[in-house]
Amino acid sequence: MTIKEGFRLILGRKKILLIWLITSNYCLPFYVQAQTLIFHELLPRPATGEKEYLEIINVSQENISSAGWHIADEAKHDNPSPLPDYLLGPGQTWHLETKTLGISLNNDAESLYLWQPDGTLVDSLSYTKSPSGAIYRLEGDSWKWLDTTVSLNSTTPATSETTTSPISKATSTLDKVQGIVSALPYQLSSQYFYITSPDNTGGLKIYCYYKLWPQLQLGDLIEVSGTLVSTTQETKLNIKGPQDIKVISSNHQIKIKEITTSDINGLLPGQLVAIKGKVAAKNQSTIYLTDDFGEVLIQLKTGTELKNSNFTVGEKYRIIGLIIDNNGRRLVPRQLSDVQKIIQPTTTSATTTLDLSTSTTTKTISPFTWLGGLLIAGMIGGLAYWLSKAKGISYIKSFRYCNFTVVGRDGNS
Repeated sequence: MTIKEGFRLILGRKKILLIWLITSNYCLPFYVQAQTLIFHELLPRPATGEKEYLEIINVSQENISSAGWHIADEAKHDNPSPLPDYLLGPGQTWHLETKTLGISLNNDAESLYLWQPDGTLVDSLSYTKSPSGAIYRLEGDSWKWLDTTVSLNSTTPATSETTTSPISKATSTLDKVQGIVSALPYQLSSQYFYITSPDNTGGLKIYCYYKLWPQLQLGDLIEVSGTLVSTTQETKLNIKGPQDIKVISSNHQIKIKEITTSDINGLLPGQLVAIKGKVAAKNQSTIYLTDDFGEVLIQLKTGTELKNSNFTVGEKYRIIGLIIDNNGRRLVPRQLSDVQKIIQPTTTSATTTLDLSTSTTTKTISPFTWLGGLLIAGMIGGLAYWLSKAKGISYIKSFRYCNFTVVGRDGNS
């Protein structure tokens, strides 16, 4: 064997070793992870008006079809029901009413089982007793019963957010809130919108990582279920999709609060307000509005179609928007109609002022009036002279600058 052939043999073995390392350490675990649907949430004992349900989540990094998967409760362990065919994206949850699956969750002891298409049991859970209206949810590595009450005008965050991953589960509680839609999805962001309390004393950001929204309108009164979390700036409600939003009624009006810049720091995020002031400065996406008390930053979002070219420095405007805390309070208008230019009244010139004094005035007679009078007088005098002479006038000899020269028969003028 030559040195060259030996080198090729060694190089070939290194390639085989490298391929084996990749497949054994990365490809195989990734394949196992990719086939992972698990139980995420249950409502075994719904309150009045609610329906019993369960949720399944895709904790992999790939799309997974539920075709061929099976589910069962304890009573149907030996005769599981097939899941409906549905495609779940990475991190996506699937909300299912239990009656559609042919199972019923007991209020007391119960167990659930989930099998993938090859018959492997991939997940199971059990509980002993379910409180009325409470949700049983996977929090980290353990299941917990969660209460569901929150107020929109509360300044105390319920939980703290521990991760930005859409799949990981933060330590938090499940909450249910009601409010009026005050900013639509895609107006301020594709991933969130705002609701405001009916009395406009507070509001809340509704956040969905996957940008899945139902059809909503400004003024809709909605009920939202999700995880209440807080950042260093403001509280938000994380939801999984449109199944977490229920429209109760429509066409509600939020009474807009008129404010000045001195009120900004005392307001809560999500309040709908209006402010008047002059534009002191502007850049690409912000406007600085001033009044007699100070200055406020107006933030322009792409979805509102508002641009800095809509504003003129020195002009006065009335701007409606939501209070948002983003490294300090700021005002965010939602649409073009939220901005109104205030037309300043113009002052009239002094010539339009009326003089109501009783003093007399001297009329000035035009020179043309005097000239006309002299002309008429001269004509009358000439006519009289002509009539006083025998047989009249030969003709008018000349005419200069309104003076007549009359020549008689005897040659005398």
